[in-house]
Amino acid sequence: MTRSLTLALLSMALCAGCTRLPESFPPPEQRAPLSVPRAGTLGYFLSMADPNADAYLVKDVADQGPGTWRWVYEHPVLRFLVPDVPRLKFAMDFAIPERTLRETGPVTLTFTVNGKLLDRLRCEKSGEQHYAHDVPPGMLRAGAINLVAIDPVPVWVSKADGGRLGFILSRAGFTE
Repeated sequence: MTRSLTLALLSMALCAGCTRLPESFPPPEQRAPLSVPRAGTLGYFLSMADPNADAYLVKDVADQGPGTWRWVYEHPVLRFLVPDVPRLKFAMDFAIPERTLRETGPVTLTFTVNGKLLDRLRCEKSGEQHYAHDVPPGMLRAGAINLVAIDPVPVWVSKADGGRLGFILSRAGFTE
């Protein structure tokens, strides 16, 4: 019995070694992710927690905040260096405080990219919100500075000192 078992195992081992290897296929073509900008340079996305955040701010954004967000005023403008990618979205994490919304009513944010209208968003609720919108082809200049303006209407006006506040900005920029 052991001799027949040994012969059976040997013949199975020989037969298993004679099978064809499965066909090989090359891996699918890989697309490079958006490049990570060098420290101290502009990139395609801004977080107010970034120590280099001031480089992205053109106007109407508070000089400082608690580190993760900043107030924006009547006509905030941001700048980004956008990579050459066929389709991008503009995305933003922001908040509208309950106190300001209670006094102003709904706030409409008008988004322009390089002076061209991208979208309008009507905000009827307070709290943290996320916005994302596809950017049409030709609106962005690849490898160049792109300006994004976000105009809140109406803005909240302080009765004490006349200060004008729009909304709270945490993050903004371009994503795939």
